[in-house]
Amino acid sequence: MKKYTLALVLATLIPGIAGAAYDYNQPRGGYYTQRPTTKTGTYKKASTTRKTGGYTNVVNNNFYYSQSAQTTQPRAQRTVSAEETSYYNGDSYRSDSSYYAYQQPAEVTRTKKTVKKSYATQERKFFLAHPFFQPLKGHVGSVTDFSYARNKFDFDLLNGRTLDIDSASASYRNVTPVGAVNLGGTAKISQFTVKEDLSYGITDTLALVLMAQYDKTKVEFGDWSVGSESDSKSDSGLNLFGIGLQNRFVDNNKWIVMGEAFFQHQKDTANTLMLEAKAGYKIDRTTIYGIGRFAWANLIDGDTYGAYVDDATGDYLMLSYNTDAKNIFHIEGGLGAFAVLNKYFTLNGEMVFGHYDWHNQLNIKGAIGWQPADHFALNLYAMTSLYDSAKNKVRRYMNYDVNPTDFPEVDGSPVFTGSKLLYTDGDYKIKNYNEWKIGVQAILYF
Repeated sequence: MKKYTLALVLATLIPGIAGAAYDYNQPRGGYYTQRPTTKTGTYKKASTTRKTGGYTNVVNNNFYYSQSAQTTQPRAQRTVSAEETSYYNGDSYRSDSSYYAYQQPAEVTRTKKTVKKSYATQERKFFLAHPFFQPLKGHVGSVTDFSYARNKFDFDLLNGRTLDIDSASASYRNVTPVGAVNLGGTAKISQFTVKEDLSYGITDTLALVLMAQYDKTKVEFGDWSVGSESDSKSDSGLNLFGIGLQNRFVDNNKWIVMGEAFFQHQKDTANTLMLEAKAGYKIDRTTIYGIGRFAWANLIDGDTYGAYVDDATGDYLMLSYNTDAKNIFHIEGGLGAFAVLNKYFTLNGEMVFGHYDWHNQLNIKGAIGWQPADHFALNLYAMTSLYDSAKNKVRRYMNYDVNPTDFPEVDGSPVFTGSKLLYTDGDYKIKNYNEWKIGVQAILYF
């Protein structure tokens, strides 16, 4: 038997809630490798019963999304410190738009023959929720991301063939077609994650990033057309680790450009390499930017991935997304905008179209940031899919049945009745597909 990898598309990217996806994440991250193990009743009658079980993987693209701040400021007279020199153009204008100058009202003093003007010191902020954020040399940035993602799709099992794999059975290795299955249900995958990205400024433009993620994931197959009980199971743990570099290699009065490269290891599942490039154009307090992302994942144990449920008896059902897929590729492109509303609040929006191995998706993300102090900010965000080509796609399912109680029929008569182990595979159709994600980021800079 093959081993199967459970993955709601690179939950590291959102798709799969991009991803994530997600990551799974994915890319919005994630993958999980599971042993085959749920009864589905692919050839069962209306009285069929189902056992619970199941694992899932990341529901959204978990690709590292650097958060940062950038927007241009009005000109102002001030002394430039050594630390800030590389971010200024001339001696009074900051080219790095992550700083915004808040100017206090002018005071005017008049005498008989002279007029003297004086200005209060301007207030500048490094906006931590900006998509181009990275710490300056010798500083540390911390982004702690708490998120909840959900993926859901309805499906119909269309057909199948059953193989007797009980070596003690008289019909061992015999195969029979199941014919029309006429069984429908709903797949629901949800995931709660806590992800920490810790970055250190090697120089003012180059930063080292370390990351780790804890996730708790649940997959459920339910709403069966025959009225059977739902199958579900949860899994949790510290499952993702990564390292990478950020390089903001262009930053002047008008333009800002950043490149990023990351390596992520998802425990017992996949190793992933991710590349990202962002280029922004500064207009007053707003940065308009384009995004390009690429991810390549190598499955550690198995060559099939999808939504997977198993139980303690050894039964399993897998709705695969792709088979014979040792290497998985994701690519994304999109547009975004970051705006400073005032010295406390920021807005960010992105629209991204991506190809995620077996399907394409258009998703949108919005965020509002609140920064009450120079070294702390909260960023609340939400994302959802607007379009997904997964709808109406036909993929493969696999069902492993230990000690079966219902058997396939040929000309109205049950077969393989002496078998203790049956394996069924066939086609299933996705009737719809949607996903969303909400989260909050606590950002520190010191």
